[in-house]
Amino acid sequence: MTNLPELARRSATPAPYAPNAILRWLYRRFFAHIRVDENWSRGVREAASEGVVVYVMRSLSFLDFLCLDFLLKKFGLPLVRFVNDLGLWILEPFGKGERRLSLRRQIPEAEALERTVGDGFSALLFLRRPPKLGSKARRGRDLDVDLIETLVAKQRVSDRPILLVPQTFVWSKQPETATPSLLDLLFGPVQWPGRVRVFFQFLLNYRDAKLRSGEPFNLGEFLDKNPELTDSEAAAKVRYALLRRMERDRAVIIGPMKKTTARIQDEILRSPRVRGHIEHYAEEKGIPYSKAEDVARKQLQKLCAKQSLFVVDLMHRFLTWMWSKMYDGVVLDKEGLERVRDAARDASLVLLPSHKSHIDYLVLSDQLYAHAMMPPLIAAGENLSFFPIGPLLRRGGAYFIRRSFHGDSLYPVIVEAYMRKLIAEGFTVEFFLEGGRSRTGKALPPKYGLLSMVVDSATKLRQTKVKLVPISIGYERIIEERSFVHELSGGDKQSENMGGLLKSSSVLRSKWGRLYVQFGDIIDFDEFASNLVQRQGSAGATIAEIGEQQQRAAVRALAHKVMYSINEVTVVTPAALVATALLSHQKRGMTRESLLNACESLMQTLEKMNARVAHQLRVGDGRIREDTIDEAVALFLDARLIVAHDTGPEPIYTIDSERRIALEYYQNTIIHFFVPRALVSAALLVDKQQWADRPRLNDRVQQLSRLFKHEFIFRTDATFDQIFDDTLGAMAEDGEIEIRHDQIQATEGVKRHRLERYAVMLQTFFESYLLALRGAEIVLDGPIPKKDWYKRTLALGQQMYLAGEIERRESLSKLKLETALKALQDYQLVQLNGDTLERGEGVDGVSVLHALEPKLTGFLR
Repeated sequence: MTNLPELARRSATPAPYAPNAILRWLYRRFFAHIRVDENWSRGVREAASEGVVVYVMRSLSFLDFLCLDFLLKKFGLPLVRFVNDLGLWILEPFGKGERRLSLRRQIPEAEALERTVGDGFSALLFLRRPPKLGSKARRGRDLDVDLIETLVAKQRVSDRPILLVPQTFVWSKQPETATPSLLDLLFGPVQWPGRVRVFFQFLLNYRDAKLRSGEPFNLGEFLDKNPELTDSEAAAKVRYALLRRMERDRAVIIGPMKKTTARIQDEILRSPRVRGHIEHYAEEKGIPYSKAEDVARKQLQKLCAKQSLFVVDLMHRFLTWMWSKMYDGVVLDKEGLERVRDAARDASLVLLPSHKSHIDYLVLSDQLYAHAMMPPLIAAGENLSFFPIGPLLRRGGAYFIRRSFHGDSLYPVIVEAYMRKLIAEGFTVEFFLEGGRSRTGKALPPKYGLLSMVVDSATKLRQTKVKLVPISIGYERIIEERSFVHELSGGDKQSENMGGLLKSSSVLRSKWGRLYVQFGDIIDFDEFASNLVQRQGSAGATIAEIGEQQQRAAVRALAHKVMYSINEVTVVTPAALVATALLSHQKRGMTRESLLNACESLMQTLEKMNARVAHQLRVGDGRIREDTIDEAVALFLDARLIVAHDTGPEPIYTIDSERRIALEYYQNTIIHFFVPRALVSAALLVDKQQWADRPRLNDRVQQLSRLFKHEFIFRTDATFDQIFDDTLGAMAEDGEIEIRHDQIQATEGVKRHRLERYAVMLQTFFESYLLALRGAEIVLDGPIPKKDWYKRTLALGQQMYLAGEIERRESLSKLKLETALKALQDYQLVQLNGDTLERGEGVDGVSVLHALEPKLTGFLR
């Protein structure tokens, strides 16, 4: 039987808050719109299973309490039995009627909290009050009673852990401003608002309000790790940690403190480093310092973003509608997004997405905003700054950079200073490491300019953590398909203009499949730099302390690490899978059954590589989904990239020679997965002997890797021999090759067809490089402008195609010739002097070129 003291103690435990009928209606009317973190309820439940949950909020707010109470009841989570300092009178949640007033007089808050937690019930603690009316203080005021210290004391005598769970409601999208306004003085700052400001923030933004829950703070574990702290010292550290967590959560959503563009420009121009360069520029040009400073200010004005949350929100509403018209859905890597959110809490982020379409500028920012993260400031080319798109993008977060820094010693200093300022202020920045859009579908070799600025900033900003996020943005079909084919076929690149964009309005009348956003492993710059310096034998040093050549090598290593990570997380779309199956087929047409079998074979290989395969490609029992393959085929039929011939029991698909180059784009989006096996297959099948000597095969594959080093992104975490051995091991495990001691051969039968399929994936590259080698003979007649060389070489390629020397029409690609030309330069067969091609030092006659041709033609099947 329960004794009387125990019964009396339980009767003193406050009951959950029970709103009246009017408040219940207000709950449903306003609070149902709040966007809750998907992991919120699960996180709170997990915390409740480990111990007693105490919800924690920054600033005293009756509205926040009501909202939290509504959500806890909606999701069936532990209810609040105690809340501090609200002064709610008849709404105080300690009971009803006279008993409430009695409790308020007789039970101090510290004792009430101790009883509530001791009975295993949840509580809500506010950590600060808003600033006083008219105060210029930018932070809240301390409360009269330190209830965190009460919890510390309670935890010391309790076996059950107390978990403090930060709760952050965001009612306003406006970040805190560096200079207080009159409204801030009268009604409290945006982030520490008084009751009146909270009320109006709620009315204006309740449909877009957000709730974020921070990582639970285990008070028991903290005290175990810090036994020497007194209760007050422990409480101070816990309070600081909680406030920091909640400020970071808020900053992830609304961004860092807002400064006007003019103030940012003034601070940049006042920095000693920039002033020194302006002085040097003035001396170089023979002009006064004031005029040189005006030049720098004008460059900054053209450069700087002017992000407006009003414009961002407007664009989000428009883009949500546009995505629904254009795409069958946006597939977002939500686990990766949460990793990015966690990283943003304690570091400045540098987002590095792949670049395949102008849509890239919009899609990542929009998805981050849609999932309660502040959109980044994005580096865009000056070619996109035209009216009216330019001003709109600038207010959406774009800053515009020239394509080339040559001829202006001041401009790169201004760009670097701006990038450093953004990182130091805590902004998330984004730029495309490839520089421009990939016209081929493959990842382009990285450009090092902006990344070197980031590395320099991260090295010198010792108090700022910097993390880099590789991101893959993929499409089942690309909206620039026609213009890319035009350029690949040798046509001139068309600059962006309003007329071109208006013509693109037709894209809204078509479906372009799905759009995919995937996040790679986040790279902590400090960890990367430390590991790199150790590998170079300079333990204890920083990147800033190693030689200039080593610093450049570090930038290159980081760039290739990012690009390889982007490739790793690229989604294998149904369209890419179908395109690869069609183009690697060696006959004129392909039946539907053959297509399905080829897709299944490719899928098996990809899944063993742990590639991210679009979920709709597999059904529950592991079989390939035929309807998904049919949808991808329909997508290509609609685009007239393939033709279906219904002449029998099942359709036969063929590709018009003129459309192969467009279809190859989609194959190239996933070709990097197969490149190691393709190189081995090409080197193995070229040998007429049944068994190939392993060292000889190794040497042949290494030569091909060097030949195609400008074409593909290879692993950066292993040597060539390690990659070669890993590839052979995987192919042997899959039954594609046999290994006996140091002898290797292709497996006969069905598995041999896989090797032939892999090798065929490289055929167009071999043919393009053969064409470039043949085109090198043109240079023997004398120097020639590079532009003219491309035209004459493509014309030569057309003759070789008609004569049968080149089998695949997609080999006649200007962009393939560009990378092949880099290989010719590496082998000193040609050299580039400005924009003019000249004979290389390694060529003394046409016989040298002719002697090299069999080394390429041997790989053509």
